[in-house]
Amino acid sequence: MQVSSNNLDYSEMYRTQETIQLNKRLRKTRNILLICSAGLVAGAGVFWTMPETSFTVNNFFVYSGLAAVMIMLSMYSNKQPYFSILAALILCIVLWGTEVFFNNVEDFLIEGSVHKLLIISLLVSCFHSSKEAELIRKELHFS
Repeated sequence: MQVSSNNLDYSEMYRTQETIQLNKRLRKTRNILLICSAGLVAGAGVFWTMPETSFTVNNFFVYSGLAAVMIMLSMYSNKQPYFSILAALILCIVLWGTEVFFNNVEDFLIEGSVHKLLIISLLVSCFHSSKEAELIRKELHFS
């Protein structure tokens, strides 16, 4: 009887440790999405106040809308962390692509590109963590 109770203790300890790791990775994913959202709004504010730039009020609202979508993805990241990071990354790349395609102003393009590269690098840095969180969720049958 003692052997089976030890197995139960080990399995509970394993489950507890995996739950702690899951929560850590979910928190990291959520925080990265919130940081990227704040970075988008801060960048939009800086670009809007810059003199002699082609950044308009419409651009500010697009950046703010994307930040709002990232906030919603951060709330959804507890259920689907990998999808949330991937969706945010795709949205940023699409925004960057449309700005490159439609803007002809080289000076703004450089600042906007640096801004988006920073945000994209943050999202890419969280890929591994979000994928691990998804695997732990499946392993612990939290899906």
